[in-house]
Amino acid sequence: MFKRIFIGYLAVLLISFAVLALAFSFTVRQYLINDTVQSLHRVAETLSTSAFDRGIQGSGNIRGAFFKLANRIAYADYVVLRQDGLIMDSSDVKTYPHGVKNINDAFTELAFGEESGENMVKRDLVAVKYPVSVGGEGKQANAALILYTQLDLLTQLNFSILSILALALGAGTFVSLLAGLLVTRVVVKPLHLLKNRASELARRRFAGKLDISTGDELEELADAFNEMSGHLAEYDRSQKEFFRNASHELKTPLMSVQGYAEALKDRVIPDEEKEQSLQLIIRESERMKALVDEFIYLSKMETLQENYSFESFNLSDTVNEAVHSVQSLALEKKVAIETDIIESENNFYGDPEKIHRLLLNILSNAVRCAQNTVKLEVQGNTKIEISDDGIGFEETELEKVFEPFYRGKNGGSGLGLSISQAIVEKHGGKITAGNNPAGGARITIKLPS
Repeated sequence: MFKRIFIGYLAVLLISFAVLALAFSFTVRQYLINDTVQSLHRVAETLSTSAFDRGIQGSGNIRGAFFKLANRIAYADYVVLRQDGLIMDSSDVKTYPHGVKNINDAFTELAFGEESGENMVKRDLVAVKYPVSVGGEGKQANAALILYTQLDLLTQLNFSILSILALALGAGTFVSLLAGLLVTRVVVKPLHLLKNRASELARRRFAGKLDISTGDELEELADAFNEMSGHLAEYDRSQKEFFRNASHELKTPLMSVQGYAEALKDRVIPDEEKEQSLQLIIRESERMKALVDEFIYLSKMETLQENYSFESFNLSDTVNEAVHSVQSLALEKKVAIETDIIESENNFYGDPEKIHRLLLNILSNAVRCAQNTVKLEVQGNTKIEISDDGIGFEETELEKVFEPFYRGKNGGSGLGLSISQAIVEKHGGKITAGNNPAGGARITIKLPS
């Protein structure tokens, strides 16, 4: 991670400096060329209005005047061309001898071309023109003064400036790399701590917290890691407690079945009690099967693997079916179930099988805990309230009743309310536990309309 960030930072830095250097080089070159053109124009204007007006002719005189005036230019030359292309004067007589035909078509085009403009800029040459008249009185002829300079000197000057820029950029790069190194380490260190913490969580080591105080998103990420660690620790604890309680719940009926089976095998049980022993084995086996079914059901709901089939159905009919299903238990316990159902014209949208299981779990718990009566009230499709006249919940129990395997004095496996809560939440509702003012427990279910 550190190498990638640092290499990326270095690449961006070098590309930025390269673009800056190219842009600066181009800008400096253009500035020097423009400045040279302006200087040549000033000198040409001065020469045309002074030297030639005084009739000065000859390379020595004009060249001397030119170099005296052209103090801003490192080196420059001139050529005076007549309109017929004859060289009247020049500072470089070897290249442009006097009295001969001009051999530089570019100068001729610049001097007398209709679309040539006032100056010419080529790859290695800058030149300007200025119209002049040469010759004495009565013999004046139209001509053009061409001032030109080679760009090699400008290139050398540009190179010198770029050398200074390169040194400055090199120093800036060095300082930037040091700063980038420090900044990268500041960024990478929290990431390294986060990686180590993630490895610890993968090994189920939930103790400890990340302490990252950067005041930015990394600190928020560390807080999220700490929150996740707490949730994982709680989940791990609940899973261990789940398996411990599940083992305890299965251990009792298994020991009972094993004991009676061994007694029957060893023929220590009288013949008249064999039938009763076999019935007990069957009953405990059914109890274990029901318990295992609840384990499987709850595990599916916790892992979101339980399938729900949502459809529109009459909630009142489902309530009546649940009441009918627990009537046998109510008769056994000598408990009356009173119902108060306010019919609704609208059907409820949900899973009828899951709602039936929800009501069955709560009604079964209420019947087991009641002394004489269980009341069930249904208000439309939004609220169901089931209460009994038993001893009710203790204040310390209200926050635990929906935990897996938590049982009251008359509770069953302790999974019924936990499963009920999962079903209600899957339907987008809420389930709460409380006590009646006159005594007894009350479970309230609020479903979305």
